[in-house]
Parts: sequence; structure tokens; C-alpha cells
Amino acid sequence: MISDIFTMSLDALRSRKIRTFLTLLGVIIGTGSVIIVATAGNSLKVYIKEQWNFFDPTGIIIGVGTNSKPPQITFTEKVFTDADVKKIEGLPHIKGVAPVGIIAFKKVMMKEGFLKWQTKQGGTMWASTPELLKVLDLKLVSGEIFHEGKNEVLISEGTAQMFGKDTSLSVGDTLYVQQITGRILKAKIVGIYNSSSESNILSKLTVPAMIGPVDPYYTTFFGSNVGGLLRKVTAYTILYAAAVDTESVNKAQVEILEYLNGASDANKYKDEKTDFVFITQEYIQERIEQILSVVNMFITAIAVVSLIVGGIGIANIMFATVTERTREIGTMMAIGAKRRIIMQLFLYQSAIIGLLGGILGCIIGASGGAFIIQILGNYVQELGFSTSSAHLPLIYPMEWFVIATISGLLIGILAGVIPARKAAKMDPVVALRHE
Repeated sequence: MISDIFTMSLDALRSRKIRTFLTLLGVIIGTGSVIIVATAGNSLKVYIKEQWNFFDPTGIIIGVGTNSKPPQITFTEKVFTDADVKKIEGLPHIKGVAPVGIIAFKKVMMKEGFLKWQTKQGGTMWASTPELLKVLDLKLVSGEIFHEGKNEVLISEGTAQMFGKDTSLSVGDTLYVQQITGRILKAKIVGIYNSSSESNILSKLTVPAMIGPVDPYYTTFFGSNVGGLLRKVTAYTILYAAAVDTESVNKAQVEILEYLNGASDANKYKDEKTDFVFITQEYIQERIEQILSVVNMFITAIAVVSLIVGGIGIANIMFATVTERTREIGTMMAIGAKRRIIMQLFLYQSAIIGLLGGILGCIIGASGGAFIIQILGNYVQELGFSTSSAHLPLIYPMEWFVIATISGLLIGILAGVIPARKAAKMDPVVALRHE
């Protein structure tokens, strides 16, 4: 009996090919858009997490700025001194601390021969201590560490290609850097450290292109409200610290903040309107989860609206079909068809449309999702947020394929209930008289 009703439902749909196709198209577009949006959202979620997973989970960036959500660090204030670094290093839950002074260059030059130079405009160097490599978990792939007081620098593997692959820099080469002030300093390359295999949007902040000693590269200044007018003080923009383990990050942050808000040089240097700001991996993950929850809500809203639109289309065609087949329904009832059979006949038709539309929508949505991700990937690269080693991944949300298919079936059934009940409740005599 069920197979007969199913066959009759298919025959009814085939007899009205254009109407069935247009109704199917509505369901396909609805479920397909869900899959496309879900695929784009899922891929972007993974990409965003990778882009913000930029330093060791034990790492803590310390700066000054606005302690808002998200926190904002200013790179114009220099407040942290060597005394602050030593004090923070001695805190119970701190493994290491490295000060960072950021030096901007007008250009970087390399002499190739008599009066022949290779030049690259712009660039930055981080003036710090060897401890910075440990805090950032950078490893030397060749050479050795720089020495304080000498014109020696370390460069990343990526920076080694700054003048092109044909002029790759190596240990022993000498660069000349011109600072914003116009001062030109020699910089002998004594070591090359590894660059991350994945490039992210904060790589310039977390993986420096060049690292050198404070002396002679970093500018110092005289006089302050710390120690008198003639005292020579070196102050840094930010500090990079590492906790002893991931469980100690929060404790380390509390200890650092307690010290900084107390008798620290930084507390005396900083503007009264600014705060001490901390950025940790845990904090970033919390913010990312909040953003991703909004993305999930957006995807869910798209899914609900799209499926409702598809359901309205199914209900519309089923009402039209019931009206169109009124006399046929009366004839079936007159020869003994029960109301239950009439209702099942129309329910099967709407369920088939919903299920078939859901399946085809998933197939088309998968293809459309791949196309959208390719476009988004190219757009992301054009904006400079990614490199050849960090493409936008294509990750299908398999749960949404199941949800979309089942939802298509359920929407088809629900949309067909009222038209089917209308058909089943018809008076056979009245139905036979219908023109």
C-alpha cells in the first residue's frame, strides 16, 4: 500500500514538471544557501583561530594603553626599564622576560660592489636581549646569538630573502640600516632564526624581522621622574614574558600587575590616564570564541529563514495541487479511498519535494561553498592577511549537511500537513461537483 501511494505521489509530481521544478528550486536555494554560509563560516572560524594562535600559551605581552575589551596597546609610550625587567624576572610564576624597543628604519642597504648597493625601503628591528628568543620560542637555524655593545643582529629566515631569492642573506653578511633620525649603523648578521611555517595577521608583532642588542641600536634618553634629571635611563615600549606553565599564566599576570601598580619605574613613567595592558593566549581565545558564537548565530538565522522560505513554497504548491485535483480527490473517495490514504498521498508529495530539495541543495551548496572559499581566499591574500603558506582552508560542516537534509524533509512534511488535511476532509459529493 505504501509503495503504491509513493508511486502515485511521484507520478503526480512528474505530471507537473515545471511547477515541481520551481518548488524544488526554492528548497534547493534555501538549503544550498545554508550549506554555503555554514561552509564559509566554518572555514573562517578555523582560519581566524589559526591566525590568532600566534604565540606560546604561556606567553604574556605587557604594555600600556587602554584596558578595554579588546585591550589597546600604545606603541608611543616607553615606560618599562631594565629594573622592571629584573624585578618581573624574579616573580615566582615567571620563567623569563624580554624587553622590546621597536626601531623603525628608513631603509636597509647592502653593499654589492664599488658604489653598488641593494636597498629596501622601510623595516623595523626589535632591540632586546637573547632572552627574547626563548620567550618567543624562536630557534637559531644557523650562526650564534648577538652580543651586547656590538653591531650584530639576528634575522628571520623570511628576512634573509628581503633582496630576492637570488641575493639571499647569510651569516657573515653586513647590512647598513638608516634610522628615522638619519643615523646609519652597520649591522653584521651573526645568526638566522626560524620563521613560523604559518603566517598570520599578527606575525609582524610576534615574529620580528630583525633582532639586535639594545646597545648600540636602541635610542636612550636622559632625565626622567625616575632617579633625577641627569640619570641615563633606557625605557622600552613593551615586555614579553613567559609563565612557568600554562596553568600559571593567570597567577603570573596578577603578580606582574601587582608589581607594576606598586613601586615600579613603569608606574612612575606612564601617563596617569593609561593602564597596564596584558594580552595572553587565553584572553585571545575567549574573544575569538565570542566572535565565533556570533558567527554561529548568524548561520543559524540564515538556515531558519532559508528553510522557512522553502517551506512556504512547498505549502503554496500543495494548496494549488489540492485545489486543482479536487474532482480527482472526490472520485478516489467515491470508489472507496479512505481519508488517511488521501492525506498520505499529499504528504508524500510534499515530503519528496522537501527531501529531494534538501539533498540537491546540499550538493549544490558544497560546490558553491568551495567556490566562495576560493574567492574569499584570494581576497584575504590581496588584503595581506595571508601568504602562500596560509591559505583559507575549505572545511565542510558535516553536521549542517545532515541538518539541512533532515530539515528539508521535515519542512516538506510540515508544509504539506494543512493541504493534506484539507484534501482528506473534502466532501466527496462536493468534490465531484467542483469545476
